[in-house]
Amino acid sequence: MSGSVRLAICAALATVAAACALLPLVDPASWLLQTVLLLAIQSATGVAVRRVPLARPLTVVAQAVVTLLLLTLVFAHDQALGGVLPSPQALHEFALLLRDGADDVGQYAIPAPLTDGIRLMLVGGVMAIGLVVDALAVTYRSAAPAGLPLLALYSVAAGLSDDGSDWLWFLLAAAGYLLLLLAEGRDRLSQWGRVFSGGAPHPSGMPPSGLAGAGGSPALAPVRTGRRIGVLALGIALAVPAVLPSLDGGLLDRQGGAGGAG
Repeated sequence: MSGSVRLAICAALATVAAACALLPLVDPASWLLQTVLLLAIQSATGVAVRRVPLARPLTVVAQAVVTLLLLTLVFAHDQALGGVLPSPQALHEFALLLRDGADDVGQYAIPAPLTDGIRLMLVGGVMAIGLVVDALAVTYRSAAPAGLPLLALYSVAAGLSDDGSDWLWFLLAAAGYLLLLLAEGRDRLSQWGRVFSGGAPHPSGMPPSGLAGAGGSPALAPVRTGRRIGVLALGIALAVPAVLPSLDGGLLDRQGGAGGAG
């Protein structure tokens, strides 16, 4: 598997992991399975287009066009040309669904029912985030900034959700982002060639060559170190908030516990 394909898979997985934070907001969660399928097609389109190759902006445009066709097929196929090509009627149907979805969000309590409008907002929003993440991490080979759209997706879900499993969704989102960073690091490391090890003498008594072979463990050491650092960072991020005192008094108390009218 090439580094570009591995990055594309990790970008899609990171998007799905962050989107899992939206699960407590809507019932049922069948929209996520649909989103995973559409994200897979979107990611595969990027992999295919990058093999041509096209200019980077054209790659993003091609993925955006495919994304629009997929959303048209799923949500407005009756109004589309040939069931897939967007028409003015199909775009009008999108506008109606988005308006209905906004009304449903304001009307229903969490978890809200999965209406067509809410489903379009969820699937379309995650697809848009997935496109941005794939463009940054894979097309432009910059995985670190791809954490910003993932953070935005998680933050919206975490801000609306009030269940007791927030730590689980944070763990999934953070693990997906770290997986993407590790995939990019591995891809960059593979472009350097063989890694100088400078280790102990060879078992046969020959002096070490200083280069790790294709199957040697020294070449994998940076990747293993990155995994350990990632696991340690996740553990700290989960443990520190649990042991720190909560800020629930004085001006920070939003429950009305403090006296006074202001």
